[in-house]
Amino acid sequence: MKKFLSTFMMFLGILGSLLGGSSCIGEDLPTEQKEVVSVGDRVPDFEVMLSDGSRFSSRSGSGEIKVIAFFDTDCSDCQRFLPELQQLFEEVRREGGRMDKVSVKFCVTAREQTSAQVQHYWVLRSFTMPYYAPANRSLYNQFARVTVPRVYLVNPQGVIVAAFADQPIPTYEVLRRAIQRAAHEFASQNAVNGI
Repeated sequence: MKKFLSTFMMFLGILGSLLGGSSCIGEDLPTEQKEVVSVGDRVPDFEVMLSDGSRFSSRSGSGEIKVIAFFDTDCSDCQRFLPELQQLFEEVRREGGRMDKVSVKFCVTAREQTSAQVQHYWVLRSFTMPYYAPANRSLYNQFARVTVPRVYLVNPQGVIVAAFADQPIPTYEVLRRAIQRAAHEFASQNAVNGI
């Protein structure tokens, strides 16, 4: 009877996780313990070397909109999200690194995976986005404590203007519209300031 009960409880646990009880790699913490930064906050200051040898800096003042995304290639939500981000990256690249006349930079960051793990996944999926794979949570922990995927959109002044997580998973179109809004707001501010 004990063995049956133990097996039954394990089955219920597996069934619950398969039916979507909680997010992919999103530990169950109260919301106030999950977020480190949110919309309206200044982006944490960091600079990293991406897989293509380019440098990404979160510092403001460069007139760029920044897309900072966190993922884990073993996460099913991330596996659905990453092609959406790749599509957006390709569109921006085709437009010379711009969207609506504003420069857009990407920092696509593995939450806690090595470069070899990410590179393997990128090759399998034919992704071209440069990425950062620190093999630890040091950068991720400046933004959040749990849950991937996560995306932060940062305006040219270094303020987070949009944030997305896994509920719902951000799509190409949602991210595109958010960048367009940020570009429009930046252009409007420049027009008001006579720049």
